[in-house]
Amino acid sequence: MSSTVAAATAHARTFQRERRERLFYVIACVVMLVGVAVGFHMFYLHGLNDAGQPVTQQSASLVYVHGGLMTCWMVLFALQCGLVTTGNRRLHMKLGMAAVLYAVIVPIGVITALLQIRYADPRSFPPFGPYRFLTLPLAEVANFTFFIGAGFLFRRSPQRHRALMMMGTLSAAQAGIGRIGPMRNLFFRASHAAFFPTFWGATVTVVLVLWVVKLAMTRRLDRSFDIAVALFIASGLLSSYVSTMAWWIQLAHRITH
Repeated sequence: MSSTVAAATAHARTFQRERRERLFYVIACVVMLVGVAVGFHMFYLHGLNDAGQPVTQQSASLVYVHGGLMTCWMVLFALQCGLVTTGNRRLHMKLGMAAVLYAVIVPIGVITALLQIRYADPRSFPPFGPYRFLTLPLAEVANFTFFIGAGFLFRRSPQRHRALMMMGTLSAAQAGIGRIGPMRNLFFRASHAAFFPTFWGATVTVVLVLWVVKLAMTRRLDRSFDIAVALFIASGLLSSYVSTMAWWIQLAHRITH
């Protein structure tokens, strides 16, 4: 009798923890959607960049396509989180086939980043310059490719799959979160114009806050999620370091001209 009660109690705890974890991913999704909406509000409302200027004419059509695809991805991720939370796993898996967008987003993202720098004013992105800035969108695309690709490979392992898909989507959302003016300016001034805090600070702060929220909700460490967070931050540090290298500046000039 006591063993039956203990088993039932353990099952109930596991069930509650699983519900809280699913709820966490919904919360994380909402945070990312809000971050993207705020960071890209000038683009969504007026078709302008975050500085309030028109999108570069030579690459405008590709920028709009890229923005539309990334928005569709964010909506798809939100829908998938909702389906898992409500227990509709079958539709969740079927809708996962719509992730064919992944095959289109990656090359378009790379080309958009290169064209953005090709036609950028050499004095843009002060005090860093366009070639140092190029490491940011390329790192975002690389992270998106890695995490989403790994998420597909581990789709039969829910714990790993959820962590990887969220971090991949965060890599896409970073473009918007990093453009939230007050946060970027705060990190820019506080770090005395250091590259990593300026362009990665807001997103890293968001992911660390989400890590604390997840820990508080589930009351346990999630190795898959912890590793994904560590890899995300490490990629930012690595790309920021690469942006300072002379060989990178030369390479960036070659591939954008």
